[in-house]
Amino acid sequence: MSLEYFQEQLQTIYEIDVDHSVLDFLISDNKLADSLSASNNTRNNDERLLIVEYEDELDLSLYISADVLEHLKGSHPVNLIKQGKYSEFCLMLEGVSHFLYVVWNAGHHRQVTLLEMELQAEIDKFILLQSLIDKQSDNNAVNDLRVWLFERHTFDNALSPDELERYQQANYFAGKYCMSLQQNYKLSTLNKDLLNELRRLYRMSQQQKMRYINNLH
Repeated sequence: MSLEYFQEQLQTIYEIDVDHSVLDFLISDNKLADSLSASNNTRNNDERLLIVEYEDELDLSLYISADVLEHLKGSHPVNLIKQGKYSEFCLMLEGVSHFLYVVWNAGHHRQVTLLEMELQAEIDKFILLQSLIDKQSDNNAVNDLRVWLFERHTFDNALSPDELERYQQANYFAGKYCMSLQQNYKLSTLNKDLLNELRRLYRMSQQQKMRYINNLH
């Protein structure tokens, strides 16, 4: 699977320019990832964006486990969807989404929070998944996808209270936003109106996003 595919798709959707390729920041050694982690909490997960900030610079690495990379080697994202491997798709996409969101905002001298990153990744998963699912095979595919992403989920029992709250908030706000997209836009294609909406939200601050989504009906 090419992580560049996800980067190209997201950059096109949000009309953003990023001069760096995610592949240049990819690592797959879990011991290296643990040593680079700024947190003492190094749970055995398969994807992590590692960030170290000092002065006016950022050091980034995107860790995706070697087992996952080997398992998905040669698999195009479209084929994952055809095979119903949504979880694998989401894991890879989440890493790229986090990477792009941090790099793009840093390039505009904007700070981002972990909550913003998680919220954006949840929206990105919904948008890219629904754009690749064959709607003709199941007219309810998009609705089923939203339910699967935002209602039929579980959280890791090892999460700290703060982490759990952050993931719950990201899930709630992304779910509410994506339901609004379903109600107000044609989702079978990434049409101009839908793209304008997505690009506008992408550029909002966290406070602006929360206020905007809270006011949605």
